[in-house]
Amino acid sequence: MVNFPTRGIGNATIEKVREFARDNTTTLFQAAIAISPSLPTRASNALIGFTQLIEQMCDDAKHLELSEKVAHLIKASGLIEHYSNDKTDKAGSKKANLEELIAAAKQYAHDQGSDMSEVVGFISLASLDSSGDTNAPINQNVQLMTIHSAKGLEFPNVFLTGMEEDLFPSRQSKDEPHLMDEERRLCYVGMTRAMNKLSLSFAIKRFLHGQSLYAYPSRFLDEIPSDYTNSVKQKFGATMQNYQEDDIFNQDIEPEGQGQLSIGVTVKHAKFGFGTVLNFEGDGDSARIQIKFKQAGTKWLISSYANLEYV
Repeated sequence: MVNFPTRGIGNATIEKVREFARDNTTTLFQAAIAISPSLPTRASNALIGFTQLIEQMCDDAKHLELSEKVAHLIKASGLIEHYSNDKTDKAGSKKANLEELIAAAKQYAHDQGSDMSEVVGFISLASLDSSGDTNAPINQNVQLMTIHSAKGLEFPNVFLTGMEEDLFPSRQSKDEPHLMDEERRLCYVGMTRAMNKLSLSFAIKRFLHGQSLYAYPSRFLDEIPSDYTNSVKQKFGATMQNYQEDDIFNQDIEPEGQGQLSIGVTVKHAKFGFGTVLNFEGDGDSARIQIKFKQAGTKWLISSYANLEYV
C-alpha cells in the first residue's frame, strides 16, 4: 500500500528507503522516517504523509476489536474509496473482497495459546490473492481457495471439502445462532460457485489437534433437498446416508466384552444419557474417553469418574 492508492511516492524514493534500511540494519518504516528530511520537497512530503498515515492508523486501532481494526485500516488506507470511484467490474470484485475480509475478521477465533498476535494469526489465514482471477489463462488444474476469496467467481466444477460438524459449521458457531447463520450463508456462497457440477465431501475420521477423531457429516448436507443430491459410494468409503448422526445412535453395537472399552461401544452416563465412544487415551481408571452424547454433544471424560454403563 506504499503507493496504492497513488500517494506520490515513486520507485526512486522506495529504492532509497530500501538502501538506507539495508545499510543501517533497520526496518523499512524506520528508514522512511529517517531519510524523509533529506529528500526533495515533493518526495519528502509524500513519504512523511505516508509514515504519518501508518502511525495514525496504528494509534487509532489500538483499542478496537479485530473486525473494527480491519475495517478502519481498509478505509483509512484509501482502498475502499479507490475501488468505489472505479466503476469497472474488476474494481467491484476487489471491493467485495475487502468487505468479505471484514466479515471474515468477525468470525475469526484466535488461539490464545498461539505465539502469533491476533492480527498476525488472522492475516496468516486470510487470502485475497488473484488465484481466481477470471482474466488469467485457463489451465487444467485445481485452484485451492477459501470461500471468502471465491466470492464473485464461478467455475465449471467446484469441490467443497471438510463438510463436517465442528469444522463447517465450526464448533464456535454451535451456540451462536448468528454465527451459524453466517456459516450457512458462506456454505451457500460456496455451493453457488459451481456452474456445472458441485461435489461435497466429508471425512469419516480426521486427524485433528494431535488425535484421530471420528467426524459427523455437516448439518448443511441434511438441508439440501434429496432431489438435488446424488451420493457416491467409494470402494473403501461410505455414502452420506450411511453415516447420518441419528443412525449412529440407533445401531445395535455389541461391545467386545462386558465393560470392555472400545470405539463404537454405546454407553450410558448418569447425567449426559446415551452416547457412543469415539476415541480414548490410556487404559484402566486413568483412561480419557471421548464420547458423542446424543443430547449433550461430544465430551472427554475420565474413566474412574465417569461411571459409565455399557449398553
